Parts: sequence; structure tokens; C-alpha cells
Amino acid sequence: MSETSGLSGLAADSNLNSTPGPVNNLVTPLLTDLYQITMAYAYWKTNQHNKRAHFELFFRKNPFGGSYTLFAGLDEVLKFLANFRFKEDDIRFLRK
Repeated sequence: MSETSGLSGLAADSNLNSTPGPVNNLVTPLLTDLYQITMAYAYWKTNQHNKRAHFELFFRKNPFGGSYTLFAGLDEVLKFLANFRFKEDDIRFLRK
């Protein structure tokens, strides 16, 4: 089995999650870098995807020259994570 052939196991199953999806449909699992995709695949491949995990959401510099940041949108982040699934089109794209 090739490394990319295992990606089909990450595909969406519409019956897996009852949490509503995020409002912003432009944010997809492919809106990331190869490192994050590799880590998601590693979690799935080692059967860690069903266990509770901790992740960080951050940026490197306060935008607009500010000295502090007010975070809003945590609900959207949680909805995105709860519904994180690669679609069959995503899998085809990754195999290219």
C-alpha cells in the first residue's frame, strides 16, 4: 500500500458528526500547509484521531502594530475542528 492510498480513510463520512459546520465555508482542511496535512495523516494512521488532543491556534505578531489581541471566533474554530474531514475531491487533489 502506498503512502497516499491511505488518505482515502480520511475522507468525509456525513454520518460521523452531528455538530453544525462553521459559517465560513471558505475555510477547508486544504487551507493549510503540508506539515499540518502530514500530521493529520499521522494521527489517523496511528489511530490517534479518536482520542482527545490539544492543539494551539496562534499567530506570530500582533496585527496592525497592536500590543494586545482580543480573540473572537472560538466557536468557528471548534465547529471547524469537529467537522474536519477531507472530501473525495480533496483526496484526489492531494494525490496529484
